[in-house]
Amino acid sequence: MGHSCAVAVPNNLETAQQYSKLVFRPMLYSDVLSDPESVFPDARSADVVFAWTPREVVRCFVTSYMVKCPTPLIIYLEDHELWISCRALGLEEASLAQHTDQSIAERLPNTFSHPFRYSGFIGLADAVAVIQDKLAIECPPWVHCATVMPGVDLEFFSPREANSILRKQYGIAENERVIVYTGGLNSFTKPAIETLCRAIGVINSQGYPCKLIRSGPVSLSSLSQLPSEVADAIVDLGVLPREELPDLLALADVLVQPGKVDPFEDLRLPGKLPEFLAMGRPVLMPDVNIAHLLEDGVNVILTRTGSAEEIATKCIALFANPQQADKIGQAGRLFAERNFDAKSQAKQMSHVYNIASENYNAAIAAKVWQSEYKNVSQLLALKLQLIADSKASKFNSATNEVLKEHAKYIELMQLRLDGLEVRVNERHKWITKYIWGTFVGFQLLRIKKVFKLLPFALSMYGGHRGLIMHLLGIYKDEGIKGIKRRVLDPGTKLT
Repeated sequence: MGHSCAVAVPNNLETAQQYSKLVFRPMLYSDVLSDPESVFPDARSADVVFAWTPREVVRCFVTSYMVKCPTPLIIYLEDHELWISCRALGLEEASLAQHTDQSIAERLPNTFSHPFRYSGFIGLADAVAVIQDKLAIECPPWVHCATVMPGVDLEFFSPREANSILRKQYGIAENERVIVYTGGLNSFTKPAIETLCRAIGVINSQGYPCKLIRSGPVSLSSLSQLPSEVADAIVDLGVLPREELPDLLALADVLVQPGKVDPFEDLRLPGKLPEFLAMGRPVLMPDVNIAHLLEDGVNVILTRTGSAEEIATKCIALFANPQQADKIGQAGRLFAERNFDAKSQAKQMSHVYNIASENYNAAIAAKVWQSEYKNVSQLLALKLQLIADSKASKFNSATNEVLKEHAKYIELMQLRLDGLEVRVNERHKWITKYIWGTFVGFQLLRIKKVFKLLPFALSMYGGHRGLIMHLLGIYKDEGIKGIKRRVLDPGTKLT
């Protein structure tokens, strides 16, 4: 399509070697920021910045780049960011208000979206693309939103006969059915993959010999916890070269995307699912994400509970009716051709590029992107105010007034939050000193010792909040004597 593309990543640049033919230039964030004009052959900065997810590491890079080179911005959404971040924090969404912006930033790795920052970042975009239409709910009304689903090479991932040599290589007996799963293992996908493994045990126990062939990063360490007869029916191949995946998928009698109906599964689209459908094999998946675009029993098989027993029952039904399974697989292939054609999706994305460029206002961007340290909410409030005041605004006067009011509301709430954070930090410092003073006493020598240890303790536990939580944990386990012993006894470490 004539675009010159560069892909910037924070680290692990060597992973680009997995592609036999690179059609983009891989670069590190640090190299891009040190010389933005060196990225492209024409020695100009980017025409469009495409932020793949609003996660904090991406947001920080984009902000730094924008300060150097204000550019039309597109943000791509592919997950339920808030749900994922809350689970990573071990918090319920309702309890987020009990925590400050800074305390969350200290606890949450930057590979997740900051719950208080990511939505403001989305609001700063000139256009948003979502991996499936349900995610459009994350896009504010003043930002153009379009659905761009994953593109699949439909010639590469295409129906074919199972390779008999591969069946022998993986120890598949002539009478054994095969389920194939390709995908990585992490804390969010682990429960679903373990359920699929248990389903293999159920299928075999009901008289249908069956093997699970799985490929992907991170080994299935939980296999050792399964009964030996179940573990023996699972082949974990690890990471395979991409060119081997179609033949692997072609071994399947059924391709299973495990999972249950929950917020995580509903607001995403697993990358393997389009490839599964393209292979012309029957696909089994939860009644979530793009299930509303499919038809149960026609071009897909849907699960409602996602339990091992339900997966097993539906797979056995397909094994028992190969003609029906074949029809479902063929219909799934047609769905893939209509919805996941790589060229069609690329055109759709190129259209989003054009819209972002049309929506971009260089004068506004120059005023918004002046400091990489400015709070994202303040940036958003400023942009909305500038849009509303601009003579080039695409909105009518009534909408511009709404944008102004929204900007004022954001500014007011940010001032309140800033004030609360100051008071919370002051309170935590006071509580820390009070705890130390109470448990140690006010004798001169003890005070000297405590305040000599205090900076060290604060650095160890990530500030006053972390130290307080550590002391309270000691108190819960050992009582006041435990705290006094750890603080006052020279031979006892605080940790």
